Amino acid sequence: MTLLTLDLRSLLDSCKVGIAAAQSLEKAWNEAKPANDAAKQQLLRELEGKRDSLRGLLLARAKPVITELAKKKGAVAVLEKGTVLWTEAEDITAQVIAKVDAGGPLKV
Repeated sequence: MTLLTLDLRSLLDSCKVGIAAAQSLEKAWNEAKPANDAAKQQLLRELEGKRDSLRGLLLARAKPVITELAKKKGAVAVLEKGTVLWTEAEDITAQVIAKVDAGGPLKV
């Protein structure tokens, strides 16, 4: 039985498209000049919503890549690396990140 692991946190935070998306949100926050605390809180909610949307898009892009790699390697499961205490399973995180990044920037 072949198992694979994937570091989901690394996928979300270390891939180029994820970093670029986070930087665009940070730039929007830094350039904003909210008039008051209420406007600041509203902007923060909007940016958090965009962040969640971008993460969803990134995961949607990654899912078929993960499925393809798992099938190619004859795996029966891909486990989240952070929940596994010990395994000899192959870590496919770098391969998934490379293919996700090859898709170019995320479009909101």
